[in-house]
Amino acid sequence: MVDVSDRLRAAREQAGFTIEEISARTKIKVVLLKAIERGEFEQLPGAFFARAFLRTYARELRLPPDEIVAAYDTQFTSSVGQDPTAGVPAPGHGTGEPPPAPRRFRLQATTSVWPVAAFAAAILVVLSMLDRPAPARSTAPQAVGTIGTADAARAPAPPASDPSIPETLRIEIRPSRAVWVTGSADGERVLYRILQAGERVSVAAKTDLRFRVGDAGAFEYSLNGAAGKPVGRPGEVREFRITRENLSSFRP
Repeated sequence: MVDVSDRLRAAREQAGFTIEEISARTKIKVVLLKAIERGEFEQLPGAFFARAFLRTYARELRLPPDEIVAAYDTQFTSSVGQDPTAGVPAPGHGTGEPPPAPRRFRLQATTSVWPVAAFAAAILVVLSMLDRPAPARSTAPQAVGTIGTADAARAPAPPASDPSIPETLRIEIRPSRAVWVTGSADGERVLYRILQAGERVSVAAKTDLRFRVGDAGAFEYSLNGAAGKPVGRPGEVREFRITRENLSSFRP
């Protein structure tokens, strides 16, 4: 990674920028920029964000982003042989960034068909047992966001004596600039990507909405049709939960 790191550092110094100035311009944290310039890519929160940060940094220094990312991939493939960002701690353990996408494992092929068939049959039996609905839960699909539906436990209806508590939570996100967002509705993850400026994303839930955003100042939204108040300052990473009971605290 030394060549990519040295090239970025040399370009920054030649342009006369400090690390702090680049951080203010790109919204990338100083500690992450320093890790990039030292070639310590294992300090970044996953390969996806490593490439995104490199593109943003290169674009700010007027370097070709695709060339920088290609050099990063080439050096990673030829000198390391594995993802240099593997093993990065999850959010809450020092990175301040969302968790990397879950790894997928592939079963090794065997020379005998019967052990595989027996193993598959055992899995089907276990899955059929797990798929049985609990007696106290409704199996009707509940809306959990804009990307699909999933089975969710039906939340109890709000008390009839308090009409101010809505039966459904609906948030519409309209970021003012690019910002990464992870979000869940009623415990089901519905967002895990970078939202672009001007994009509109709507998510609905019965009981609660949970979000983690990488730039709180860029996260603009409305709740059940009413404008929401800021969840933090520009560049801050914020986590928050919206329920029917605390909905009013997110309004100006």
